[in-house]
Amino acid sequence: MRQGEARRVVTHVVSGDLWAGAEVQVYNLCRALQATDQVAPTAVVFNAGILYDKLRELGIPVTMADETKLGPIAIASTIASHCREHKTGIVHTHGFKENVLGILGKELARVPVSVRTVHGNPETAFTLRRPHKWLVQKLDVLLGRLRQQAVIAVSTQLEERLERLFPGKVHKIFNFIDVDDTRRHWKTAMETDGRTPCIGIVGRLVPVKRVDIFIRTLAMLNQQGQACRGVIVGNGPLEPELRQLTVDLGIADKIDFKGFVNPAAAEMTKLDVLLMTSDHEGLPMTLLEALALEIPVVAHHVGGIPEVLDNGRCGWLVQDHSPEGYTRALTQSLTKSTDRKHKTDSGLMHVHQLFGAEANTVKYTDVYNT
Repeated sequence: MRQGEARRVVTHVVSGDLWAGAEVQVYNLCRALQATDQVAPTAVVFNAGILYDKLRELGIPVTMADETKLGPIAIASTIASHCREHKTGIVHTHGFKENVLGILGKELARVPVSVRTVHGNPETAFTLRRPHKWLVQKLDVLLGRLRQQAVIAVSTQLEERLERLFPGKVHKIFNFIDVDDTRRHWKTAMETDGRTPCIGIVGRLVPVKRVDIFIRTLAMLNQQGQACRGVIVGNGPLEPELRQLTVDLGIADKIDFKGFVNPAAAEMTKLDVLLMTSDHEGLPMTLLEALALEIPVVAHHVGGIPEVLDNGRCGWLVQDHSPEGYTRALTQSLTKSTDRKHKTDSGLMHVHQLFGAEANTVKYTDVYNT
């Protein structure tokens, strides 16, 4: 950008009801863009919460379009008013509902360009048995084809799927973290000799995360003589059911439900292994943090996970999506110290090279500029 030119204003439209992968990535992106001389980020958020507060702490202009009080037309109108006030040049949407309302707001404000980031695969199937969700998904795809200029996929698996829906519009830009900043804040030496290994999982307690497999795996390991304890970081609607499962399997005293912890890295640094048992994932931010902190990872071979773990060079990938499959991989990770060191060293190098903030921020500004 030539000296004296105003920075292009990019308005991010995001739900913000959770502090999960998409919200963390939006925050990381806004913070990184704010540090450039090319883009001035602003945001419209649909819910009060951590994302809203953290963006305001950065000094980024944020408008609340409270979805608990406003209907769709009012939310779209709020987005349009924000865009007019801040002279938005690009509207960047994050999520199905956000895409539809963001595009409508963009049209009302006559913003010329819109971009979306797709952070993961749909967590539930869109069928005619759920007509509202099905209609939103169909409208989302149609508007993306007709009224958005670029679609950003956070992994190769998503890139390949989205290219079929949005031919010629898809750009692959990985989720990213500030690796050095993460290590500076959270990397600590941990004494492992003589203590019971601690295996953890981080995520919402919802069906797609398959925390039930995590619990059954911990039970199987202990039954086989591999003493270990478990930590579950996160909350959600399945918590009562999952607590009961630990009782039924006789390991309630071996698994600690930590609830929602922000930042999760505060608990992750205490783990001997991070286990990821999701049915599917986009490109998990938790996984990037684990590599940056040199925490061994055992994860399902699905979505963007193999790409982050460099097809097994940086962690253990599990094809057999069952307690038996994860038990075999965890046994290797806990007993083969040479493999652990090699994989964590490789993981730190890999996350620096592919998933660092600087290079991926440049890719975003390139998309905006074209």
